[in-house]
Amino acid sequence: MLNMSILSGGFLLFLLLGVILYYVLPGKARWGFLLVLSLCFYAFAGKPVTFLYVLAAAVIAYFSSNFIATDYADKPAKSKKIVFILSELSIVLIWLVLAGRSLWVSPAMKLGFLSDEIKWAVPLGMGYYSAQVLGYIADCYMGVIKPQKNFFKLMLFVCFFPQMTSGPISRYSQLEQIFEAKTFEYSNVTNGFWRILWGMGKKMVIADRIGTVVSEIWLNQSGYPGFYHWIVFLVYPLQVYCDFSGCVDIAIGAAKLFGFELPENFKAPFFAKTFQEFWQKWHITLGNFGRDFIMYPLLKTKGMVNLGKKCKSKFGKRMGKFIPATIASFFVWIGIGIWHGTIRHVVAMSVYYWLMLTLGDLLTPSFRKLADKLHIKMDNFSFHLFQSLRTYFTMCIGLIFFKAGSIGEAFSFLKSIFFMSREGENYNPWILFNGKLLPGMVDYREYMVVITLLVLVFVVDYVKNVKNVNIYKWIENQNVWFRWGITILGIMVILTFGLYGSQYNAADFIYGAF
Repeated sequence: MLNMSILSGGFLLFLLLGVILYYVLPGKARWGFLLVLSLCFYAFAGKPVTFLYVLAAAVIAYFSSNFIATDYADKPAKSKKIVFILSELSIVLIWLVLAGRSLWVSPAMKLGFLSDEIKWAVPLGMGYYSAQVLGYIADCYMGVIKPQKNFFKLMLFVCFFPQMTSGPISRYSQLEQIFEAKTFEYSNVTNGFWRILWGMGKKMVIADRIGTVVSEIWLNQSGYPGFYHWIVFLVYPLQVYCDFSGCVDIAIGAAKLFGFELPENFKAPFFAKTFQEFWQKWHITLGNFGRDFIMYPLLKTKGMVNLGKKCKSKFGKRMGKFIPATIASFFVWIGIGIWHGTIRHVVAMSVYYWLMLTLGDLLTPSFRKLADKLHIKMDNFSFHLFQSLRTYFTMCIGLIFFKAGSIGEAFSFLKSIFFMSREGENYNPWILFNGKLLPGMVDYREYMVVITLLVLVFVVDYVKNVKNVNIYKWIENQNVWFRWGITILGIMVILTFGLYGSQYNAADFIYGAF
């Protein structure tokens, strides 16, 4: 197995040669070349046997979607529904056996080939392509799209290589463009390169540098008590964000080199004023998947419609909408927890976030009345800052369950940050400045680099997603010396301050394991 991490020199060389050959080849051969390129990436990045699971998903999607969409005079709609359900269950079952074993296989169970020894057989990015296939079959069943008649084109949709590490999860209508022969455009190459550079900076300079501190404290909690735990609590979300969004930036940039637009997965989530708004800006494609294929179909069922009518007649119009939506939202969050693959994600993280969203929606009218009574101005910077900080703090609690190895470990850590020792320097925030924060591992230069780049990330997020300014178009419009200057500066920052090397692989991305 070669090192084909999207941070490796091998991947960058693979990508460069792929882009050159793509534009050299005749237009009709380009989608076929992308398929070969994607299969080669998959073969190099993982075990060859894992290709069989990708192939199985494509075969199931191909035959089921074409059966569902074909009008058979002697086959009623019930047959199509049965095929639809069986095909969806088949994809889920394959995922459960390979990637979701921790949900149902305990260490005490002696199941032979289903034990931990088959971890080597888990395909790269299985959660992402499985979700895409499930969505594709559902869209065909609902008549949103027409099934792809060419099996090899469908195979390309399933395993398009830029998004195999950490998504985003694309709908077929969004990714159908990869079958088109794109012409070479200088702006696509430059924009793609800048996006890759930006993603590498977020991952290798910010996320990995923060990760050094977080890992050291987390693995030696008794040696770093008190305020050190607050450091992990408050900065771990920044590590996850820069790690995950950085990987997605690289994937989007790689696709852009070929002229393709992948869907955005983050839109300045830390500027969100409410928890609901936060989840509309974080891991957007997974949230959209849950909304379109779990929540909306549930709300359209006869039982939910009747429930809404009963709630409306008894509790009013607002509750008539709120109660069914809350129940459907619960199943969305359970599905998201299952997708993450562990019981703690289902029981703790998903249920916690669902509860926070539900309480936030339920109590919003009361909060507004309270603000009016206290004469608190809600439409100004100070209140919006309070809302964003409140949302961030709520997010921090949930991510501890994401970080911890068990529910008990997560609760133990959360308990430690609220019941710190007030003796000595454990409770003293000046450990950030007096040289006693991880001596020998983190110095002030590293602090300043990380803080400076974090500020830059927030500024870019604000300008791009709040002010809706096209950053890359803005860079294109600058003088050539400015464009080359920031490009060279970005490369130098990554080479000087980035953590990289042969030890990096796709699994080192926090969301690469899914």
